[in-house]
Amino acid sequence: MLKILLVDDSAPRGELIKQKFREHGLLPHMVFTTCISADAARVELLEACDLLILDVLLPKKDHGTPQALHSMNLLKDLADTYKPFIRPKMIIGLTADFEGLQTHQRTFLDAASVVLDGNLNSQDWIDSLIRQVTTIVEASQKIEKLATDQMLISVHGIRTYGSWQRSLIENIKKYSRSFDFVEIKYGYLDLFYFYVPWSRKKKAVEIGRRLARIIDQNQDKRIVVVAHSFGSVVLCEALKFIESSSRVGVVIMCGSPLSEKTNIDHVVGAADLTVNECGVNDNVLLFSKLAVPGLGYAGRVGFYRENTSRFLNRYHLGGHSLYFEECQDGPTFVEGQWLPILIGGKCVDPVDSRSVSLVQDVSVLFMRCVDKVKNFKYLLLAGVAVSFGYYLFK
Repeated sequence: MLKILLVDDSAPRGELIKQKFREHGLLPHMVFTTCISADAARVELLEACDLLILDVLLPKKDHGTPQALHSMNLLKDLADTYKPFIRPKMIIGLTADFEGLQTHQRTFLDAASVVLDGNLNSQDWIDSLIRQVTTIVEASQKIEKLATDQMLISVHGIRTYGSWQRSLIENIKKYSRSFDFVEIKYGYLDLFYFYVPWSRKKKAVEIGRRLARIIDQNQDKRIVVVAHSFGSVVLCEALKFIESSSRVGVVIMCGSPLSEKTNIDHVVGAADLTVNECGVNDNVLLFSKLAVPGLGYAGRVGFYRENTSRFLNRYHLGGHSLYFEECQDGPTFVEGQWLPILIGGKCVDPVDSRSVSLVQDVSVLFMRCVDKVKNFKYLLLAGVAVSFGYYLFK
């Protein structure tokens, strides 16, 4: 995964560059960071960066006065071996003031591979920038394909055979050959088997032990796990059984029917990064919350825990299978949201598409009432079921 840093105090130009990267399908292959001043760039350049796109006229501090002197000093700092800043592999300069560049031209051209005329009224420079970045992305993809040192494990949910697992593998193969793949399969699990707590627990433990063995046996690889729906229940059980020394690189849970109050400390503790994807319109999980003993709708409202550098709830518009739906225009969910995390890096952008309204207030109050009466309701339902069975078969 490429890291690209744009240092430019022109917000319209920054938005144009990001838009063009998105249109050309480049964003899924990069971690794209922006800042607007030389001092902010110095903070980012304490870490390795593949490409620096640098405005020639730049303020020293955020919202300061732009001067070529500040970008020149930044380039000198990058070239100074006694300073902690890491020089990017490639530097592209942008300026709409080529006359002003003449004063510091040698310093800039010595450090930058290319200097482009970044005038917003011209299309040539953005086309040239896209060509340069495309070349870097293609070279990075070739390097990633040389070694198989990662493993993707996927776990499907109930009432399905997990066709999305094969689609996910094909998506990853388009961009990287460094992965081995394991699809955890357990056949078709019906709704009634899922509804009963003891049978659901038995199945989750059985599959979880298989998953734990795979994780333990592949510690020489960077392991990433994607678990959908009931697969997240299996995953939570599996991480109880792994060796204490075993680690997972990335865990992605989506559409999870676990209770939002579930303690997942053991999951977060075993992984470098845990992401819980939520569909804010996931009505399947409303059924889980309202009707299934012992479960909830963490894949709709998130787990009740703090967001950190190692755990994040993310909220997207869509239902239970939004993560695997085809997209007619633009990247799919997998390409836009997961590939940047799964392929080589753990940087993750927060997403929150929730809205606040009176309906939300009422629904939260209603769910609190559900929690209070849930146990009584299950006893009542069990009594109704027994009575129905008695009259049906007597």
